[in-house]
Amino acid sequence: MDFDMPVSVVSGSEKELADAIAAEIIEKYELKLLRRYITELGPLPDVGDEIYALAAGLLEADDDELTDYRKKRCEMISVSIAERIKSFKSVIPRGALNFLCDDYRAELAAIAAAAAELIAEERHGDICCLIAGEYIERRMHSMGSKLIAVHLVIGEDSMSLYDGHWTEITDEYSSYIPSEDRSRYTRSDLVLSALVDIAPRSIYVYGGENNLKMLRRVQLMFSGVMVQ
Repeated sequence: MDFDMPVSVVSGSEKELADAIAAEIIEKYELKLLRRYITELGPLPDVGDEIYALAAGLLEADDDELTDYRKKRCEMISVSIAERIKSFKSVIPRGALNFLCDDYRAELAAIAAAAAELIAEERHGDICCLIAGEYIERRMHSMGSKLIAVHLVIGEDSMSLYDGHWTEITDEYSSYIPSEDRSRYTRSDLVLSALVDIAPRSIYVYGGENNLKMLRRVQLMFSGVMVQ
């Protein structure tokens, strides 16, 4: 498919064409777009490749939850393009991607920003550097999960963490942070640190649409994230 040339469609098959264009965008252009959004974050000396590798890992993962996430991204693109085709009976794929797919492009920008924030925290020695994937894997293999599953509720400005009985457990599992240091961190930082201490096999997330950046950040940090 030539992405710079108009593509016409027979009436009644708009959705099929939109799905085909969306699949090709994901396959051939998604990582290029991700790289662009990372560049747009500003000067990132020596860490751009680390941010890209972390974010691309989320986009390309093949476990069940993230395979569903890939399908959702395809649908974001397809819906936007199908609306254009219904009105005009043709579409230029590159133009549609650049000017119509606002939700999809915002999604990639959120992933890039979340990955950049994680790398920056690790570089500056923040407590959240403990959330690095390698640490979690080592802890789970050596000690196992303290809880098999937890519930994570994301609000616009904060997060709350609960056990299987819906008891709030953030303070209990972030207690390893010295009391004199706790004031330096936000409630969200403490929740993420508690998640590291627990290393759960499953994280059920509620309210992710309130803060996409935080949701993508959690997905970058942990496996077994299931959006409810």
